[in-house]
Amino acid sequence: MRARLRLPAAVIAAVLLSGGCEPPPAQEVAAVVPVEAPETPLAAKPMPPAVMATVARLREIGASGSYRDMAKLADQTPDFRSNAAGMSHRDYWYLKLRTGDWPMAQMERLLALPHAVRPSDIGDIYIWPALATLEPDDITPAAARDIDRLLGEGQAEAIRNGDVWPGYVLGIAEDGVWLYFVSGAG
Repeated sequence: MRARLRLPAAVIAAVLLSGGCEPPPAQEVAAVVPVEAPETPLAAKPMPPAVMATVARLREIGASGSYRDMAKLADQTPDFRSNAAGMSHRDYWYLKLRTGDWPMAQMERLLALPHAVRPSDIGDIYIWPALATLEPDDITPAAARDIDRLLGEGQAEAIRNGDVWPGYVLGIAEDGVWLYFVSGAG
């Protein structure tokens, strides 16, 4: 057992006062400079009324409609994209439904997520989910967490490594025209 060394308070005071222990130099306090947050790629401007009306219609179909209702609306847009297999929208979504991947539920789920806005030759396109618009180098740790929650563990890293977005993506033109509802798998 070690013996404790006890110094009388007078000795400690003498050492401190003699300069044996100087207080730290005064620190200059840096002025607080307001900094604007950088614009995030997920920042989206508000939806115009035409887009809001299409979103409301799609949510209605998602909540109580069918793949046939989705196909009827999609068929109103020339060159609407739903799949890369060359199938009709109705046949493709019926196939998805039969495999347990309900397109109506997927659509409803997407529209509950934040959207992004991207310019195009036909005007702004409103895209769900906003996460699908990120470039691999723009995937922050927070975005990676959200991507993995949405698509499954490890998907953010796969996207960073060059894989395509494996989930659904939905796009609406600024004039309210529904342009696409595709999945990376389809």
